[in-house]
Amino acid sequence: MYLKLLFCLHFLVLLTMWVKVGGELLVDELRLEWTFYRSLKLPNAYPWEYVWCFSFIPTNLLRYHYYGQFILGILPCAIGLGGQFPELIDYLRDMKNSQSPTFRGTFPMVIIWYIFFVIALQIHIFAMYFSYNLVAAWQPPKKKE
Repeated sequence: MYLKLLFCLHFLVLLTMWVKVGGELLVDELRLEWTFYRSLKLPNAYPWEYVWCFSFIPTNLLRYHYYGQFILGILPCAIGLGGQFPELIDYLRDMKNSQSPTFRGTFPMVIIWYIFFVIALQIHIFAMYFSYNLVAAWQPPKKKE
């Protein structure tokens, strides 16, 4: 039950990331005109965002899911946390004159990223925990010799 809920939450967060990264690919690489995406004035995607977009692994592959959550979910978030940290410090020290990219010209993207990191890390850690317990529960009992 909890694992299904986590997959739904993960998919919702993943869907927003797919729209952001996919929108960038459609607008910048394929030269499609999408006025809604342009009106958001989002900064370009970081490399870890592209990797994180592959972090949704089907539940019927729980062994791969466990390791995939770390490699494609937690690791890109950790890289993003480290990469965004100097920008966060810059913004917190001088909010008025910070060069941090903004969402729609007003709200700093670095704050949005750190909210994303908190949510994504919780989802991935709990998904790893539940998938580990499921795999352990489905193993045949070990015989004592």
